[in-house]
Amino acid sequence: MIVDLQTISRTPRQFDLTLQPGWWREGSDDIQIRGLEGPLEVQLTVSRDGERFVMKGRLAGKLCLVCDRCLETYAFSLRRDFRLSLMLPKGWESDADETELKNEDLAVGFISTTKIDLDDIIREQIYLALPIKALCENTCAGLCSRCGVNLNRETCRCSENSGHPAFLKLKELQIR
Repeated sequence: MIVDLQTISRTPRQFDLTLQPGWWREGSDDIQIRGLEGPLEVQLTVSRDGERFVMKGRLAGKLCLVCDRCLETYAFSLRRDFRLSLMLPKGWESDADETELKNEDLAVGFISTTKIDLDDIIREQIYLALPIKALCENTCAGLCSRCGVNLNRETCRCSENSGHPAFLKLKELQIR
């Protein structure tokens, strides 16, 4: 959904969106997020504060993530409140190689046009809400490093003392 920020006055503009599971890019290159599990509820308020545009929002829904240990898909509950401050860079030359930012500029996102895509903002906030380590359960045992069996479902027949395959030849060395 494209919003032209020039139409935003001092009166805030409210967006209440319900994004269906098909909204997430099908065939995306994203290997961690498989999609949405049910609708994603988005409440977004856009207002103007002088030269800045302030976006306040809330996301609520469930994502289908891939566990980092066992590679199984699981449901992740997403609840995120966010606040963004956007501004057009006035007085800056567009071809300037370097521009010194002031301390207050670090909390502002600079945009090149007044037309912004809310889908991009929502996707960015979803990525920021992801856990650093996506685990289906805190006790997830993962995959066997030798045979690849899912240790949450079954036990493997690999010997635990065999070590890493790259170092098996070192066992044959005899130290005198």
